[in-house]
Amino acid sequence: MKRNAIIMAAGKSNRFAPFTYEKPKGLFIVRGEVLIERQIEQLIEAGVEDIYVVMGYMKEKFFYLERKYPEVTLLINNTYGQFGNIYSLYVAREYLANTFICCADHYFTENPFIDDNEFNQSYRACTYLEGNFREFSVDYSDADIITGCYIGGEDTEAMIGHAYFNEKFSSRFRQLLEEEIDNFGVAGMFWEEFYGTHIKDLTLYKKEFDKNDIFEFEDIDDLRQFDSDFLLNVDSEIVENICKTLDCHPNEITDIEIIKAGLTNASFKFTVKDVEYVYRHPGGTADNLIDRRTEVYTQNMAKKYDLDKSLIYIDPSGWKISYFIQNIIPCDILGNETHLKQCMEALHKTHEIPLSEEAKIFDNVAESKRLIGLACATKGNLFKEFEEMFTKIDIVDNYVKAEREKYGIELVVSHHDVYEPNFISTSDGDFYLIDWEYSGINDPVNDVTSIFTRYEYDEEIREMLLRAYYGRELTPLEHRHAMGQSILNALYWISWGLFKGSVGEEDGFFFLTSFRYILDNIDEVIESYKEL
Repeated sequence: MKRNAIIMAAGKSNRFAPFTYEKPKGLFIVRGEVLIERQIEQLIEAGVEDIYVVMGYMKEKFFYLERKYPEVTLLINNTYGQFGNIYSLYVAREYLANTFICCADHYFTENPFIDDNEFNQSYRACTYLEGNFREFSVDYSDADIITGCYIGGEDTEAMIGHAYFNEKFSSRFRQLLEEEIDNFGVAGMFWEEFYGTHIKDLTLYKKEFDKNDIFEFEDIDDLRQFDSDFLLNVDSEIVENICKTLDCHPNEITDIEIIKAGLTNASFKFTVKDVEYVYRHPGGTADNLIDRRTEVYTQNMAKKYDLDKSLIYIDPSGWKISYFIQNIIPCDILGNETHLKQCMEALHKTHEIPLSEEAKIFDNVAESKRLIGLACATKGNLFKEFEEMFTKIDIVDNYVKAEREKYGIELVVSHHDVYEPNFISTSDGDFYLIDWEYSGINDPVNDVTSIFTRYEYDEEIREMLLRAYYGRELTPLEHRHAMGQSILNALYWISWGLFKGSVGEEDGFFFLTSFRYILDNIDEVIESYKEL
């Protein structure tokens, strides 16, 4: 009897970041072997001649498999970020027959595909797990037929590893899948969930394996317990960068913990020799947003000017290593006068950084139009959609630039991304202004306006922030100029949000807020220039 296999390799495996920033989990080297290659070779050893690998995330990394293994055919699932793994089986549905269903990142200590399935029964590999677990748990009859399937469980049988569908099971499974894939919620399921909704129509046996036969690896620590040399063999530029910068051995890197992804980059905390650090990894769309040459200059100057003492090294390619800041006190600009004063002092110190050819001029309107131009590729003609707003923006931009020239308002180094999360206060009395990705040479008042254009602050708070920055009441000219610059600042964050949304990423909590800010204030700003 001829059997084939489908290996699902489309997912991102977020719990294995940061190493999945560089390659899919299925391509990790574990105990000297690439996970998916070990599984392919076990299938071939069992006589399986047709192996279908369904790729998605970083699919190009798997392309070599077709050349290395004539038995392999690659299939593409471009919905891996939207749907569950049921969609990978939908992509490969025409190949469902007498089929092993596998995941690329599993490790089998012994070849499970060489089995004694004399009656060609469909089965799901299971093992008894102690304690609470996230895998699917099962109920089963005295004949080992699965009668119930649930997400999670405790001290019971769990679905671990592979499955096998015989031709009868595959035919009915495929029929149900084709009938229901467009039903609400179905495409987002795990295949086990879908099976569970049709459990009375699809007979699946429980096949018992020892817990030491199959390893799925829940996270990096779990994998390192299985393979203590994982970081030595992971072939990771991230590990190389850490070791080179901190002069350490890969196995000295411990306690890896993902920090919630930032607006543009992703970061993780780790420990080396009892000292905690943060590694910043550039995000996928960062090159469209960030001028790394400028960031390297301003970030290093921020360290020199005692604005961000946490920096250890920043690379022109975008990665950065910093000390993890301890004993953080959340910054409260509005409720803590000391924090407000420290924030404004940090902005003035930023504006004292010498100008350099290494730092680009950050023109809010030009940058905004560039990002919106990129966003138009997936969002349609945004310039037409916001035509009235852009007409008014151009008027304000001309007024602001003419005002700078007339009154000799000189450009300065600007942080640009000024809001509470980028100010850090500590119980030790230290104060930091972090994350200099969006920095550049800009108007002096641009930074303080960045605080209030992204929050729905009322006029009283806005005026308080401006007075705090200037240290006094503003002259009519200063106030007019600050309000004009605030419109240009808000435009950038609208454009930033439109671009991020156009590439399927989170568009930020301030996207709509900045849009409202412009609508509420732009006409008054234009009138103020006419009056004066």
